[in-house]
Amino acid sequence: MSIHDRILELASSAGGVFGIAAKDLATGREILMNADHQFVAASIIKIPIMVEGFRQAEEGLISLQTKVKLADTDKVGGAGILKVMSQGIKIPVIDLIRLMIVISDNTASNILVDLLGMDRVNRTMQELGLTGIILRRKFMTLPQAVQAANSVTAQDISCLLEKIAKGQVVSRRACEEMVKIMKEQQWDDLIPALIPVSGGKEESLVGQVKNVEIAHKTGSVSGVRHDAAIVYAGSVNYVVTILASDLPDTRHGEDAIRRISLEIYRYFTGISG
Repeated sequence: MSIHDRILELASSAGGVFGIAAKDLATGREILMNADHQFVAASIIKIPIMVEGFRQAEEGLISLQTKVKLADTDKVGGAGILKVMSQGIKIPVIDLIRLMIVISDNTASNILVDLLGMDRVNRTMQELGLTGIILRRKFMTLPQAVQAANSVTAQDISCLLEKIAKGQVVSRRACEEMVKIMKEQQWDDLIPALIPVSGGKEESLVGQVKNVEIAHKTGSVSGVRHDAAIVYAGSVNYVVTILASDLPDTRHGEDAIRRISLEIYRYFTGISG
């Protein structure tokens, strides 16, 4: 059975709609399935917001060290810690970015959207040729039935991650910092979950240095589960975006994402078992 057939079988078993785009960064080999389909973005859209923050800092429009005062009116529900922090605390822009990516803090994300400008995020994505990435609204505000949803495609998110991995967006130094932040992602239950940190060579020992590192960002809303990653697996490095929507049971969708991720890892690395 081919890699595409195995992935299709796993996706079909979960129901819903899947979009997948993976690429070996050395050979250019790709795995594409429904890669140009528009999905509700959920928190995957926070990657482009991060890119825009570093772009504006690089151009001198903002400073990543500028402290922003938290107001009670900034606070929204969902993921994050700022919603329970004291009004008036001051947070550096760089820490807002870290909170947005590492724990998917919605309040931090909304503050950044206000600071950076929704139109500027979209313009930067368009200039990069990533027209399938569109930021239309902030997080946890009006219901999506009232306000159009943010949208992404698997292909464009993987392309953005490839540019970050290759130091081709903003600057190499900015890309290094963005990857460092994404490697601290706290939600590791999708793409990384079944990938062996020892590279599949042996059972991981206590204190063993990882042979596999993953920089990624997840996203989830009702019936939707996403993950997008740069996977550093020794001599093989690849990007992979797995988007899933309209899931009748998100537990089955999550399991499918984990298994699809493992299939892609085995395909690119040649490690089986």
